[in-house]
Amino acid sequence: MTNDALTSRLGRARPVHDGASSALALLTAAVLAVAPASVARAAGAAPTPSLGDRLAGNTLSAVAFVPHEAPRGGGELTRVVFQSFMRADGSALYRRWDPARDAYTAPAETHWNVAGDTLCMDVPGSGGDGRLCMEVHVWGPRIAGNGTGTGRFAMLDGNIEPGNTIVAQR
Repeated sequence: MTNDALTSRLGRARPVHDGASSALALLTAAVLAVAPASVARAAGAAPTPSLGDRLAGNTLSAVAFVPHEAPRGGGELTRVVFQSFMRADGSALYRRWDPARDAYTAPAETHWNVAGDTLCMDVPGSGGDGRLCMEVHVWGPRIAGNGTGTGRFAMLDGNIEPGNTIVAQR
């Protein structure tokens, strides 16, 4: 059967312009456009490494703002600029910026651990017990976070650099 014969038998198709059909057509087009990319991502993409895997073997260079008690019952934030080479075994080589000396402190051994998206680390010189726990988010080389739970509030902003960028000062 030719196209002309089919057209004369069925009649000319008329476009439907009602809102429901148009919305359905747009929705179908959107699903079909997104579905192949989603399936390809799920089938071929490597899983996102855990926070611990992203930190281990790299240097975290950051600034943390942590509270300390001030006279007359007030509170203030202490800015702690630091670098910490995060070893896979949970140990870390840590140094912080000492503004009075205008230089980094000598590197010291500390510890860190991760549970889900929460990074806990020893931060000597930050006041209190020196242990900070923050829910962090990593995107590319950037890292940022806030204190968690009912413990001390802290804010973190920094980046993750490959390998050990801390040079031991002797």
